[in-house]
Amino acid sequence: MSRLSVALAVLLIPARAGADVYVMTDGDRITGKTLSQASGFYKVDTPYGRVAIPRGRVAKVVHDDGREEILNAVPVSPTPDSAASANVVHLVIVMTGASFWQAWREGEVADPSLKLQLSLDEEAVASYVDGTPDPEIPGATVNSFSFAPEDVKLVPGHGVRMEPPDTRPGRITLKLDVPADKAGERRFRLAYQANDGSAGSPAWRDLVDTLIHVTLKTETPAIVEIKQNQGKMEFSGFGKKKMKNVETFLIEARTQ
Repeated sequence: MSRLSVALAVLLIPARAGADVYVMTDGDRITGKTLSQASGFYKVDTPYGRVAIPRGRVAKVVHDDGREEILNAVPVSPTPDSAASANVVHLVIVMTGASFWQAWREGEVADPSLKLQLSLDEEAVASYVDGTPDPEIPGATVNSFSFAPEDVKLVPGHGVRMEPPDTRPGRITLKLDVPADKAGERRFRLAYQANDGSAGSPAWRDLVDTLIHVTLKTETPAIVEIKQNQGKMEFSGFGKKKMKNVETFLIEARTQ
């Protein structure tokens, strides 16, 4: 979707000269131009698009003039509590590729929210809801799914703990702790949904999805890799424009 500035970029684009470098507490580095700092987040324009970086995850900032700003010491990982760990299983979803998006004619939809729903054996365990449209196409309402803290709402299932999405250039990481009774082989389903109802009375409808079998263990996290490709989706037509080829959005899933 070259007309929209929402797709996650290829990971090998070179960094911009003269930009700030964010050194993360886990050793990763993010390079880009700092746009603003508010509500505990840095908004940074990178070669891959704009990202929101939590201040608490930044060890230091090396500014373009050479100054170093120390923010957080690198944390020492605590010894895990074996009893607490035995009560949950850890599920990690790593997403790369293009962002999912939808567009409607102006005034066509009551609620332009999009939902990413994660399910185990067809039971929803976590949902991420983006209700913030993007002013990208004149005369249309566009929503490109974003995991930015100011855009996405986290909705955990019963007994599930969700961490805020970890947004890095070219990669989104979602971490869940689900009850230990979910351990074993499960059908993991990831689905993007649109709301055919209103914000107050939602009626969610699947748009695209993928299904894969995962084995959940209390000893080690289960990691699911999701690679997304926009396919031939477009918002076009003569006169009454509409979304076309949504079903060609490709979600490839595999386990590590």
